[in-house]
Amino acid sequence: MANRRQRLKHLLTSSEWVRGEVKAMTNFTQFAQTRNIFVQKHIDLLLDVGANCGQYASEIRSFYKGEILSFEPVSIAFAQLTKKAAGDSKWKCFNLALGSKTGTGSIRVAQGTQLSSFLKPTAYCQKFGDEAKEIREEQVAIRRLDEFLNETVPDLQHRRIFLKIDTQGFDVEVIKGLGECSRYILVLQSEVSIVPIYEGMPHWTESIALYERAGFAVAGMFPVTSDGLRVIEFDCLMIRDEGEALSDSTQIPKPGS
Repeated sequence: MANRRQRLKHLLTSSEWVRGEVKAMTNFTQFAQTRNIFVQKHIDLLLDVGANCGQYASEIRSFYKGEILSFEPVSIAFAQLTKKAAGDSKWKCFNLALGSKTGTGSIRVAQGTQLSSFLKPTAYCQKFGDEAKEIREEQVAIRRLDEFLNETVPDLQHRRIFLKIDTQGFDVEVIKGLGECSRYILVLQSEVSIVPIYEGMPHWTESIALYERAGFAVAGMFPVTSDGLRVIEFDCLMIRDEGEALSDSTQIPKPGS
C-alpha cells in the first residue's frame, strides 16, 4: 500500500508526463472505490479489455480472487500478459481486439505498447515522446463482445460482470459490440480523454452520454495522465442500477450508428 501512495504522490506533484505504470491504479481513492464496488456488487467475472501486459488485472488480484478474462491484440504485450497470468487458473488471456464488428483490423503498435491504437495519434499525443512513436502495424482479429460472451460464458445471465475497457480511443466501439449483453454488465470502467490524443475518437461527453443511455451512472472520475496543469485522461467508473431494466431507448446502438 505504501508503494501505491508513493506513486500517487508522484502523479500529483510531478510536472513530467506520466503514463505506463500509472495505467495501473495509482490513485488510492480509485483503488478503494473499485474494491468497494467489487465487494458490494459481488463481482464474479472481470472482463479486462485492452489488458496490455496485465497491469490492471494484477492490481485487482490484490483483493479479487474470481475469474478474469483478459483481451490484448498486440503480440508483444500479449506475450508479457500470458507470462503474468501463468499459474493463475482463473485468469485466461485472449489475443483479440474487441469492437463493433467481427473481422480484422490494422493496429498501430507504439513503442510504449500501452499507446497502441487502431486510430492515428494526434499531434498532441506526440507529447508523450518516444512512448508514442509508431514502430509497426499489426493485423489483428476483432470480435464482437456479445458473440464472444455467448460462446464462452455458458452461465452468462447469472454472472456479475465488471467490464474494464482501455483501448486508446476505441472504447465506444467495444461497447457497441455488446448489444443486448449490455444488460449483464453491472460495472463499467472506460478511459475518456478530455484532450483527444487520437484522431476520430469520440468527445468524452459523447462517450459518457452513450454509457448513460445504456443504463450506467457515474460512480467516479479518476485522473490517468496530466501535463502538470490539466488532466488529459480520466478513468470513468460507472455502475448500473440493478433494479432498473433496460428499455428500448437504452439499448446499445447498432454497429455503424
